[in-house]
Amino acid sequence: MNEISTPYVPKIFGIPDPICERAGIIGKWISGDKLGIHAFSHVTADSPDKPSAFENSNVFVHLLKLDVVLFEPVMRKLVNESNGTFLAVQNLKKNKNSQSDVQPEFLKLSRQYRSIVRACLENLQEIASTSPSKRDQYQKYVAIFYNIEYIWHLCEILFINITPGDTILPQLLEWIRFHFPKCDQQTNRVVASIEGTSSSNLVGSGGAESHPEYWQALNGLVLQGRVGEARGLLRLHSSSRQDPFRALDEALRTMPVYAVYGGLSVNEFEMRWKCWQVSCNNKIDAGVFSSWPQLEFIALILTGHDGAFNEAVKECESWEQLLAAWLLYTDPTVKSFHLGSHAQQCISQFRGHGGRAAIPKPVDSLIISLMESNLHQVIKQLQQTAESGWFATHLTDLLYHCGRLNILDGQQNNVAHKLREFLLLDYGTMLLGHHSLWQVGVSYLDHCPNSGEPCLSLLLPQVPLTSEKRAIKVIQIAKQRDLRHVVLTTCKVMGKRALARGQCGLALAWALRSEDAGFATHLADRFLEGYSSLGEFASESHSYLDLLDNLGSCMLISGRLTFLGKYCEFHRLYNAGDFREAAALLVSLLSSHLAPKYFWMTLLMDAVPLLESNDVALTSDDSYALMHCLEELISDKQSGVPISIKNEDQDTMQISEDWDELLMDIDDDQEDKANFTNKGGLDRAFKRKEAMIRVALARNMARAVVHEMSGSD
Repeated sequence: MNEISTPYVPKIFGIPDPICERAGIIGKWISGDKLGIHAFSHVTADSPDKPSAFENSNVFVHLLKLDVVLFEPVMRKLVNESNGTFLAVQNLKKNKNSQSDVQPEFLKLSRQYRSIVRACLENLQEIASTSPSKRDQYQKYVAIFYNIEYIWHLCEILFINITPGDTILPQLLEWIRFHFPKCDQQTNRVVASIEGTSSSNLVGSGGAESHPEYWQALNGLVLQGRVGEARGLLRLHSSSRQDPFRALDEALRTMPVYAVYGGLSVNEFEMRWKCWQVSCNNKIDAGVFSSWPQLEFIALILTGHDGAFNEAVKECESWEQLLAAWLLYTDPTVKSFHLGSHAQQCISQFRGHGGRAAIPKPVDSLIISLMESNLHQVIKQLQQTAESGWFATHLTDLLYHCGRLNILDGQQNNVAHKLREFLLLDYGTMLLGHHSLWQVGVSYLDHCPNSGEPCLSLLLPQVPLTSEKRAIKVIQIAKQRDLRHVVLTTCKVMGKRALARGQCGLALAWALRSEDAGFATHLADRFLEGYSSLGEFASESHSYLDLLDNLGSCMLISGRLTFLGKYCEFHRLYNAGDFREAAALLVSLLSSHLAPKYFWMTLLMDAVPLLESNDVALTSDDSYALMHCLEELISDKQSGVPISIKNEDQDTMQISEDWDELLMDIDDDQEDKANFTNKGGLDRAFKRKEAMIRVALARNMARAVVHEMSGSD
C-alpha cells in the first residue's frame, strides 16, 4: 500500500529583498489564496522619532500563493462530482422521516464518494504513465488519494455501515481483500502457468506447486479467509488426492462462517467454532500433516496458533492484514470497540520482525485512532495532509449527518457542528479563490449556518469579473442570497467599464439590472447633455434607444430616466406623424417639471416645428404653458443660473424656410441692446432661440384661438 502524505510541515520561503531583510516584513491577505509581503519598519511608542533610513528606497510587494493540489486540471472532476454528492447529503434528511430511514442512503453516498476518488486515481495513474515529465508529481498524488480511499473505506465500515450486533469482521476482511490484491495476482499467475495442461498430466508435469508462488498464494488466500478459492488452489496440487490434502480440504470445507442473518446466535456460532478448532487440533496432534510442513502451517493458522502467526507476518504486506487474519481465527465475532487493543498487539508483533515491517507509516496512527473511535484526532490529522482539506471536509460532514461525530468540549458539550462549519468555511473559501471553481465554493458556504453568509458577502465581490457572463452569474448568486450590496457593486463595476468604452446602452442595462437610481440618473444626464450639445443621438446610442423604448416599469427607478424614456417616446410619435400626441407629451414634460432645467431650451426648440405646423397641434392653453416655461428659463438666465444651450445651427426639428429672414430682422431690431449682452444678459444663441420660440408661440396662439373659437361656434 502506498504511504499517505506525511503531516504538513511549515515551509520556509526566502524573499530576495535586502530592504525586507533590513527593515522587517509585514503580510496581508489579498484574496482567498494570495498573501502580499512587503518591507515594513515596525515602529512603536518607544521608537526614536527620526527620519527613516529607508527613504527613497525601492520597495516591492511579493505575492505568495498557496500550492493547492485540487487546482490541478485533472482534479476538476473530483471537485465537481464530490460537490454533487455533498449537496445530496445536505438534502437527504429533508426527504426522510427518521434516522433509520437515512442510514442506507448515507451508505450509498459514502460509496459514491469512494467511487469518485477511485475515478480520480485512475486518471492520475494514466497521466503518470503517459507523461514522463509529470510522473514524479502525479505519483505523489496517486499515493495521497489511494490512502484517502483506503481510510475512507475503513471509516465507512466502522461508523457508517453499522451491522446488527456490531460484528465487523466480514467487512474488515472485505476491506483487506479490496486493498491488498497481492494474493489474487499470485493466484492468477499460478493458474495461468498450468492453463492448457490436462488434469491427467498434472501429476507428471509437477502440478501447480511447481510455480514458485504457489504456497504464497495459498497462504494468502487462507489468511484473507477466502476458503473456497483456497480449496480450489489446493486441488491443483499434484498430491491433492493424498490424505493430508484431503484432511485440510475437509477442514476448510467445514469451517464455520458467521453471518449476521445466518440464523445462528453468537453463542451458538462460538460453540460450533470451538468444536471445529478442536477437530483441527486433533488432526495436528495425530500427525496427519507431519509429512507436509506447508499444510501443517495452514492447519496451525486455522487453530489460531501464536507461533504460526509469528511466521505469518512474512506473508503479510502490512499489520492490517495480520490483524484481519488474527481476528478471523481467534475472535471471529469481535466487536468494534475491541479493535484498538487487537491492533496494538498486531503492530507490535508485525514490527518485532524488523526490516521494512519495523518502519512505522504515517497512516498507522490514523488507522489506530479510527479503531479507537477517536474521530477528533483523526480529523485533526487529516487536516494536516497535503490534499487541501477535501478529505477532512467531506468525511466530517458525512459523519456529522450520520450522527456519528461526537466531539466534547471542556463542559461536555458536543461541538461537532462547530468543527464541521469550520472545515466547510475553510474549504469553500479556498475554492472561491479559484477562477473557475468559485461557484462550487459558494455551495459549501451556503451550508454554514452561522458564518457562511457573512463570509460569502465579503468574498463574492472579490471574484474577478473577467466577462459579462461571470458578472451575471455573480449577480444571480447574490440575489438568491439577498446580498444587495454585492449586486450593486458588481453592476456598478460592469456599468463603469461599459461607460469607459463608450457603450452607454450597456451601461444603462447594468444600472437597470441593479436598480441603482443614482447610476441610472447619472447615465440619463450624460445622455441628455450629449444630445443637448450635439443636437442628435450618437450613432452608438441606437441600441440605447431600443433599450429605452422597452423599459416598461424599469424607468420608474429614476425620475431622470423616466424623462429620458418619455422624450424618446416623443421623438417616436413625431417621426410617426402623430403631432398632436407628440405635442401633448412635450407640454406635459415641461409643465410637470420632469425635464431638467438645462434641457428646457431643447424641448422648447423641439416645440417650434409643432407650433409652425399647419395643423393646430398645440392649443392656446398649451401655448400659455410653453410661454410660462420660457419666461422662467429667461428669469433663471438673468439671475445667473447656468443653462446649457446647444449650438444654434444644430436644431433637432426642421423649421419653415422663412425663419432665416425673420431672425435677421430680429437681430437688426435688437442691435441697440448689445451693451445688455456685455453686462451679463442673454448671449446671441439664446437670444436667437428665444426670438424664434416667441414668434412661433405668437403665431400658434393666433391660429389656436381662431380654431378654438370656430370650433365653439
